[in-house]
Amino acid sequence: MDEHVEPAGGPLQTVRTETLPEGALFVGPDGVLYQVVMAGSAGFRKAEPWPWLSQGWVDAAKRPTAVALVSGSLLARNYPVMAEGRPLPTMSRSDFLSPDGQPGHYTFPDERLARLAAQLDETLARQSGLAVRKEGERYVLSDGQHTFRVYYYQTDSVGRTVDVASYLAEEHVEARPCEQGSYYWRYVPGWEEALSPPERATELSLESAIEAMIAEVAATVIAQPVGEPEKLEEPKRQPASPTKKETQPRARPRRKSKASKRRRTPAMILSLDIGYGYTKGIGPNGLRFSFPSVIGNVEDIRFATDLIRGEEERPVQYGNRRFFYGKQAMLQSRIQSAIFDRSRVHDDTYKMLFVAALVETAKVAPDGTHVKVVTGLPVGFFGDQDEVVKLFEGTHQVTTGHALKFVVESVFVAPQPFGSLFRELLNEQGKIVAGDVEKGRVGIIDVGTYTTDFVVSDELRYVQRLSGSIPVGWSVVTTRVQQAIGDLLRLELLPHEVDRAVQAGEVRLRGEPVPLEPLIEPAVADIEAAVTARTRDLWGEGAHLDAILVSGGGGPYLYKAIHSVYPHARLLDNAFWANAEGLYRFGQRPATFEE
Repeated sequence: MDEHVEPAGGPLQTVRTETLPEGALFVGPDGVLYQVVMAGSAGFRKAEPWPWLSQGWVDAAKRPTAVALVSGSLLARNYPVMAEGRPLPTMSRSDFLSPDGQPGHYTFPDERLARLAAQLDETLARQSGLAVRKEGERYVLSDGQHTFRVYYYQTDSVGRTVDVASYLAEEHVEARPCEQGSYYWRYVPGWEEALSPPERATELSLESAIEAMIAEVAATVIAQPVGEPEKLEEPKRQPASPTKKETQPRARPRRKSKASKRRRTPAMILSLDIGYGYTKGIGPNGLRFSFPSVIGNVEDIRFATDLIRGEEERPVQYGNRRFFYGKQAMLQSRIQSAIFDRSRVHDDTYKMLFVAALVETAKVAPDGTHVKVVTGLPVGFFGDQDEVVKLFEGTHQVTTGHALKFVVESVFVAPQPFGSLFRELLNEQGKIVAGDVEKGRVGIIDVGTYTTDFVVSDELRYVQRLSGSIPVGWSVVTTRVQQAIGDLLRLELLPHEVDRAVQAGEVRLRGEPVPLEPLIEPAVADIEAAVTARTRDLWGEGAHLDAILVSGGGGPYLYKAIHSVYPHARLLDNAFWANAEGLYRFGQRPATFEE
């Protein structure tokens, strides 16, 4: 199937999208490529435009929205319904090879298009154990030993010309234009524009963005003397008459804050981990909170007493939005929203979860508090870091029982798994206490709700070729248990209710406990296989790693399987909080927010 025409059987067939399994790719009536990201029971079926990351689109503002797959479902209240689509076939290893068993070589006009085509092939071949690696200035689809397809590009992510001819000459191969490759590549966003553009714009790749931020992180941790107090610059008096001009330009600030720098007291440090499943925060004076990442519409609560903590029934008012959040939203709101979207920060729910975190912070912070925020993004979404800064910085006025005002002076965004690294590297005052982590090569496996991130730090430097992310997380377990509970017990539960039942190991049916272990074990086995397969692909036997840290809410459940493959892996204490705790420790270092 190495041709640009559609399969011999004719055009792609149209099917009901609600019948497609999670992970399946299909072309919608609008010509856009979608991937099923949720295929649960009770109508919880949803698809996202592929690729999930906004960076895959030439114009992120024109990226289509997510769609619900079942008419009349809860998700259909918030998303348009796409009931039909044309699914792409699953690819086998032989589909990528020529009749004589040779891999195909293709040239693309730019790196963005080559990367997306390679990632699309990887997604379609997910059952064949193939993965994409970047080798030099090209992408390679392989199983770790054999090459199945090579993707060259003529212009890299920052606009530099790549000498493809030299690559081909050295390897004694011929490459075909990408137009002659797989027929389904045409559905990659921006395909037509990239092949015949009047003028191609270039953008910094996600990998480059991560590498730049990690370089900044490493410089912050290493260059700043440990324990050095933060110094406030004294105002300089201007001379009465001009003197010798400065010969060097003034250094530009690393990050410009919208908030005023004038304050009476030092800003408090707040670390936030806004995840798909839970939002967690840590601050001074023992502040620590977590709540389900759910926002709900406000309902009129007609009866409340102090016996049922009625004071918590007050809604949050932010601008023209009124909402409940966390457990209150799950309990009382008829319409609920969560950040199912892989686009995360572009969803209004993400901003409201941040506002809800400020409400939790108000329990120990007075009105008018100035805040500096340290937060993280999954590796796959790190290109949205500037958008996070814009969302968070500035003055936020919130009303919940009484008026509150917060001034967010500065925001530092790090790749989420590095929070776990900082937890091991630094003490609570932000001082380096683990020299082996600082100087060693450390792998991190962060098992989240919808994604699992794999990161390698070499002396605090991000190693791109050994890092990655897969769209598999603890939600695989909760989704399958949710479906089993519905099928076997006729009990319809929301995802967060299922997660709570899984943690408890039982669900109550007509007042009686029903053990869930028979349902949980096979679901956990599936995610164990996916995670360990990806780690083997990235790290092999892991002999080159000094240590492997396992963190995230799903970390304790998968640790046994990971440890069986990597005996030098260790589960972080209280893994659920590891990222938030590490980010808070990193925020204690004066250099983190240094202008």
